[in-house]
Amino acid sequence: MKRNASVITAGLLTAALMAASPFALADHHGKNKQGGKWDKQEMCENFREGKGPFNREERREAMEERRAEMADRLKLTDEQREIWAQMHAEQREKYQQRMQQWQEKMEQRCGENSDRGNNRK
Repeated sequence: MKRNASVITAGLLTAALMAASPFALADHHGKNKQGGKWDKQEMCENFREGKGPFNREERREAMEERRAEMADRLKLTDEQREIWAQMHAEQREKYQQRMQQWQEKMEQRCGENSDRGNNRK
């Protein structure tokens, strides 16, 4: 009887440890966040310098590479590639409009005095 109880307990303990292991071993994705919000000073600095997610040229180049690789995998003909390029050009225009609005919003946020904290509009 004692052996059965210890086997069951060991099994439950192992199951609990295995269930909790992804949380224990996972990297904390909110490193740059403080209280659920991004560190405004660091975010504005990255925005001004064009680092990280604010590096538009690097992101654009990576996107173009992915699209070219995808077109190759799909084995598109020249005519289909022209249509493919037109579709992505339209998407890029819409993205540019959204990006313009987003940049204006970021300029407002980063232009405010830093002593006001992380107040968002």
